[in-house]
Amino acid sequence: PPLSALVEKGRDFTEGDKKIVFDAARGIVGKVIPLHRTLQDKGQIEVITTPYAHPILPLIYNSDLAAKGDPSATLPTRFSWPQDAIAQVKKAVEVYRQHYGRAPRGMWPGEGSVGQDIVKMVADNGFRWMASGEQVLAKSIGKAAFTRSSRDVVNEADDLYRPYYVQHADGPKVAVFFRDLRLSDLLGFEYSGTPGEAAAENFMARLEAIRARLAEQGATGPHVVSVILDGENAWENYPNDGKAFLNALYRKLSEATTVRTVTPSEYLAKFPEQRKIDSLWCGCWFTPDYTTWIGEPEENLAWEYLGRTRKALGQYDLYKKKTTTPEKLAKALDAMYLAEGSDWFWWYGTDQDSGNDRYFDDAFRALLKEVYVALGEPVPDYVRVPIIQPAAVQGSMEPEGLFSPKVDGAAATGEWDRTGLLSAAAWAGGPAAAPVRLGTALLGTLQWGFDASSVYFKVETAKDLASYGKGASLQLYLSSPLQANGTSITPRKGVLRAFNQYDEWEDLKPAGLAAAAGARTVEIAVPLSVFGELGTGDALYAQLVLSKPDADVACEPAGPLALRLPDLGTTRTVLAIKDPVGDDHGPGSYTYPTDAVFEKGVFDIERFSVSQNEQNLVLQFAVAGPIANPWNSGIGLSVQTFDVYIDVDPGAGTGPRRLLEGRNASLAKGSGWEYAVWVEGWHQKLIVPDANGKPVEVAGSPVKAIVNAAKREV
Repeated sequence: PPLSALVEKGRDFTEGDKKIVFDAARGIVGKVIPLHRTLQDKGQIEVITTPYAHPILPLIYNSDLAAKGDPSATLPTRFSWPQDAIAQVKKAVEVYRQHYGRAPRGMWPGEGSVGQDIVKMVADNGFRWMASGEQVLAKSIGKAAFTRSSRDVVNEADDLYRPYYVQHADGPKVAVFFRDLRLSDLLGFEYSGTPGEAAAENFMARLEAIRARLAEQGATGPHVVSVILDGENAWENYPNDGKAFLNALYRKLSEATTVRTVTPSEYLAKFPEQRKIDSLWCGCWFTPDYTTWIGEPEENLAWEYLGRTRKALGQYDLYKKKTTTPEKLAKALDAMYLAEGSDWFWWYGTDQDSGNDRYFDDAFRALLKEVYVALGEPVPDYVRVPIIQPAAVQGSMEPEGLFSPKVDGAAATGEWDRTGLLSAAAWAGGPAAAPVRLGTALLGTLQWGFDASSVYFKVETAKDLASYGKGASLQLYLSSPLQANGTSITPRKGVLRAFNQYDEWEDLKPAGLAAAAGARTVEIAVPLSVFGELGTGDALYAQLVLSKPDADVACEPAGPLALRLPDLGTTRTVLAIKDPVGDDHGPGSYTYPTDAVFEKGVFDIERFSVSQNEQNLVLQFAVAGPIANPWNSGIGLSVQTFDVYIDVDPGAGTGPRRLLEGRNASLAKGSGWEYAVWVEGWHQKLIVPDANGKPVEVAGSPVKAIVNAAKREV
């Protein structure tokens, strides 16, 4: 009681009933920190903290540090506010003291993101240890990565299972513990699907295997295995909140004679002599870089927004060119620190998808707005402009080959029959600020195609262009990864313009631009040279807008149309294979995923071909089932994974036989691969084996994927 009475009631709940539930929830939440403080005071656990708003601390210090882990990355204008990074650490200590009555000894930097540049601020604020991922340690001690045996045991066990000291100049030393990636991920993501007792037994067996490996090496210890994971990723997926697993694990750890649980501070007090790292690598808990938070267009734009806002705030707190009250400045700084948190940047870009990323975009920009509001400054327009644009719209048909139409505003019969097609039903939208709803009344169809030098568009409007009234303008906006451009087309005249980062238009008059309009038809030719050095597989995005100055109405589509530059006719086919339909069962008995997204035939190849020219090797698959994108990857592909293994010296037996991680397959004896192409929704990589045969991604992998869902081709 009183909750049991609500269970029995079952329905027709009142506001009073809800208050009972909320009060109970608040009561439980209110006990969490006091309980942990009690356990810590007894010496049973150690409670640590993160920097105040969970930022990627090295990127707040200097966003250019991202280039160390990914030299090929495209980075935003440098964001470098060391005083904010220091404040994030100081405020973490203040908040911790308020709750625990003492200073923290350990820190989990947001996302385990570390680097040599943050060591001083961590040490200066009294922290004696922090933690990160094993990949950071590998890079810090000159290894590409830690390797594991066929039994999943780390080969370089003596290097991984110990803390290391890092130090800035002659300042205090800070120990760094590095998580075992495999053990941590087993608890975080995999053991939830195994009975609790069996999962705990597997965990203990893995610890014993690590101990045996250390004994083989003759390593001197005692060694420490760091298992670090996000609780919200784990226990909600376990049956009964993981109680069976946790009880079994704690029982086995308590009974163990060869394993002892220890807090990091206890360990360092008992064994203060440890190895040292001269320079701590820039990376996080799962990769030796910061690519999840910076480098993609959306991420970079968010950093630009953050930098512009911080620069405005700097007029008050740093450069002192403007003044305000201490209370208003403190409120603005707090909103700024919160906007520097990592979670906003985690959801930007294509590498992570919450299912509702635009919510996080709204919240991020709301914090930027709060900075200006707190200072009494007008809120700039850019803060109101979403960083996450509507999802790209896919055409119902893709172009079939190259073509060169006559741009005259009067499409000849059959002239546009083999082009890409998008109908109004697939591209419905509404007005931006409209007393008159135009919606799909604008568009009948949009068609497009390419030849070797230009991209062509044909717009069929729902009614005569002249009927939209004087001053009406039909505009086609195009953007590419290399630069953004807009083509503004009126019913009688075309002008090509480029959109630059300062929100201003400048006229471009490139050779080859053409636009012609009939009563309901507009044809447009735009030279590909406008967009820079585009190549096969590069993206173009198109949006149509109808502007009516007298009514202040713009018809905006639901999202941009995604175009991929095809092979422009310069390749020759060197291999073409037809594969029987219905043979996707492999040499054994497979159980395919049972979720409804895995429709029949999605893993069944029908055709595979290889063609090439001087610049590109083109690998084309056709599959029997649909190519769908239920999880919204950036390339329009979610379900399938495509591998291609290239053997440059067949029969020589060089190169690894084992295929990429997770494939559980190897090539026949005498075969080996020197290159692997890996394409799925979130990975488009070129991979080579290192000297030990371990797969290594080629930096700045030149792999591009073109998805034609209508033809079931990739």
